[in-house]
Amino acid sequence: MTVAKLASEFLDNLEESHLLTLDEIDAAIERLDLPEDAPADTAAKAFIKEGLLTRFQAVRLLEGRARGFFIDHFRIEDILGSGGMGWVYIAKDLQSGEKVALKMLCAQSEQDAGLLARFKLEARAGMMLDHHAIVRTRSIAQTTGLYGEIYYTVMDFVPGLGLDELVAMGGPVQWPVACHIGRHVAAGLFHAHRKGLIHRDIKPANVLVDEFCNARTLDFGLSLVSRSDQGDEFSLAMIFGQDCLGTADYIAPEQSIDSFAIDHRADLYSLGATLFFLMTGQVLFPDRKTRQEKIEAQQKLTPTLLRSIKPDIPVEVEVIVNRMLAKHPEDRFPNGKNVCEVLAPFAKPTRIHFDFQKVLDRRYAIAQQRQQMLDQKLQRAAQATSLTMCSLDSRTTKPGQAMIDTSIRKDTQIAPPRPREGGPTSESQSD
Repeated sequence: MTVAKLASEFLDNLEESHLLTLDEIDAAIERLDLPEDAPADTAAKAFIKEGLLTRFQAVRLLEGRARGFFIDHFRIEDILGSGGMGWVYIAKDLQSGEKVALKMLCAQSEQDAGLLARFKLEARAGMMLDHHAIVRTRSIAQTTGLYGEIYYTVMDFVPGLGLDELVAMGGPVQWPVACHIGRHVAAGLFHAHRKGLIHRDIKPANVLVDEFCNARTLDFGLSLVSRSDQGDEFSLAMIFGQDCLGTADYIAPEQSIDSFAIDHRADLYSLGATLFFLMTGQVLFPDRKTRQEKIEAQQKLTPTLLRSIKPDIPVEVEVIVNRMLAKHPEDRFPNGKNVCEVLAPFAKPTRIHFDFQKVLDRRYAIAQQRQQMLDQKLQRAAQATSLTMCSLDSRTTKPGQAMIDTSIRKDTQIAPPRPREGGPTSESQSD
């Protein structure tokens, strides 16, 4: 891998990548009047400005990475996100011309039965669902990549913010907007529950909102499938244990005891915890630091009342959230449809403005930091055994045990964050 310093080197990498044809490259060089001895970044910026390359593609070419832009008939455009299971990319379907999201998993992780089972489970669960409040999974496939066979799923591309990002950028969400978001999530869950699926990992990071705060749930990697298909469920149970599927800040009490002996009302508890975070900017038990402390609090403690943190929240909304957070499933709402109905009188959509490219840049920076941490951990503990994660051009890496647990520490915020520069701004949808 040779870093491009001159425009000529950048153009050589571009030609090797096959992102553009030779005729397209020649036409661009003539139109842009690029001398060969110009700096490589000058050429990269010119191609980005012309709309011929994305920033992600140009950066990779500058780094000397000319391969890995194509997966079957999909062309990789940008990084959409990253996590314990791998990377999610924005891609263009060269057959249909539309943008999609590709979630990648290396086939080297076939030996990690839990991760592969979870990946297949998520894809199969996603393909069972077709609802406006759920990110649709179109297909799962296996193909040959740079370093062997890889698995990937094709999903709808949603240029939205995670609820965790929404709060991190702009602070707690006004209660009418939170109720609107909650209605969407509850509707999607009701659809999934009727299909025999329990999500088991509802949390802010697994809910996306668009510019009108319409929400879509994603990541069914921990979903509980109907009893007719127990193979992958058994693999997950054997590897992860009965009590460690879910995120500690949002997990239902009964799910923390046995993740497989639950029903759909566990998701309603997690939705209640998500709404609490959305309206206050903090999790239910912010003083609890470790996973075990959080789980014990979910099982035994009553969270602070919403109105003691945000007095402007109506009593009726507080009562709704409290019922969702009942320790015993029978004390919660019967189903997601009931939650939709009780939230309806308080829900009001609001338009938010955000620069999605800046959102992608932040996610890319987080992904790089995560990768660096994983690499450092590997160097310190070469004998560590854990899950496998890969990118388009990196060999198999193995994150620590914390990546098996879906608890994400950045979800925990002790106090409502201040609005950050470049964060989303909101206005009434009627404006």
